[in-house]
Amino acid sequence: MTDLLARLNERDVAAFYRRFAQSMQLALGNDALAAALMLHWLDGGGRPKAILGQDLRTLPEIRTYLRSTARAVLLSVKPLPGGMVDGIVPRLRGTIKANPPGGPFQIRMDGNVDTVLSARAKAGKSMTVAEAELGALYALDGWTVTSDVVMSATPTATPQQYDVKFERWTCKVSAGYVWGPDKDMTVPNPDQGLSGKNAVAPGDKEITLYNKNAIRVENAGMANPFVYETDAWDETDIAVVGPAQVRV
Repeated sequence: MTDLLARLNERDVAAFYRRFAQSMQLALGNDALAAALMLHWLDGGGRPKAILGQDLRTLPEIRTYLRSTARAVLLSVKPLPGGMVDGIVPRLRGTIKANPPGGPFQIRMDGNVDTVLSARAKAGKSMTVAEAELGALYALDGWTVTSDVVMSATPTATPQQYDVKFERWTCKVSAGYVWGPDKDMTVPNPDQGLSGKNAVAPGDKEITLYNKNAIRVENAGMANPFVYETDAWDETDIAVVGPAQVRV
């Protein structure tokens, strides 16, 4: 597709991204995550940014990761990407040293979660996408979910079988706001219907933004990459923190 921002100088590209952020505020609300992050990219001078956990914790991709991946790894029924088995079983066996050896076991785990592939598919098919999903879609590529967990294990009457409880599970999400040079995203065109010499493709409903133009803005000193992190929340979803049994 045609790169409609390629002909603009860096100042005009920065102004377009600001109009895009403002259009997201109009469409998704003044506190829209993607808009807040983009404006911080333009105005924040590279300083870290704190955001609310509620902005991300309910996203389907994060729910799925916690329920299907993080829980399974901690219960030792799913290996880490490199093939290592982590979680409570190797700690009960003593192959991973724990203090105290019999628990409770304090475990920290980081996991990568990709941004809203379902939202990308829905948006591409002009289907309705939840505002929170759209906000995440336009906030770049994904996050690191950090889980701090305390697990306990009680032997059952069955040999080598334990009842397991998650005594505490807190989460936070962090990421770098960094533009991948070879990526692009198709978004609603903030200049649709506008007049004036600076309007970009005012007759088009959507526009494809190529990240290389955002990098041009950064190289000109008009925006800065940064890191952002949510506050921590206590996980209460029974599908995440519910009791389980394991065999050692």
